[in-house]
Amino acid sequence: MPHDEGPATTDDFRLLLGHIPTGVVAVTATRDNRPVGLVVGSFFSISLRPPLIGFGVNNTSSSWPLISAGHTFCVNVLAADQDDVSRALATAGPDKFANLRWHTSEAGSPVIDGALAYLDCDLHTSHNAGDHQLIIGLVHCFHHLRSAAPLVFYRREYWSLSSTPGSRHRA
Repeated sequence: MPHDEGPATTDDFRLLLGHIPTGVVAVTATRDNRPVGLVVGSFFSISLRPPLIGFGVNNTSSSWPLISAGHTFCVNVLAADQDDVSRALATAGPDKFANLRWHTSEAGSPVIDGALAYLDCDLHTSHNAGDHQLIIGLVHCFHHLRSAAPLVFYRREYWSLSSTPGSRHRA
């Protein structure tokens, strides 16, 4: 049904898009021997050959310029019990990793302890896309770390998918 009440506002559009559940990933890197990171809810696969992934980053992000400067990054797939990790990395500030446990990937980027999986990537390309950048990464290494429910963001809240089809709960 068309939107008949005049032009939609940004808040209206955000509310509508909030009805689409998204997985939550943390994009991390190390710059000047310090971990940097941000949270992404718009992560997707692009290609199997070559292995490409993509995600969107807000143009106002202060973390993305630090991550992209080194041209390598790690995508951490967060588990349902890691909403605290997502909240920590979604905040502004220089020490987002103060209360997070992590280790270093083969490429030298932070891997969040407890993540379901991670993908080490090279920055393949980026494109302007309105108020965001569309980032495409070339995956050069990936590892499955544990089997558990993923962290999902839906209607402005964190949720978990159960292993039982049809059941759900808030994280």
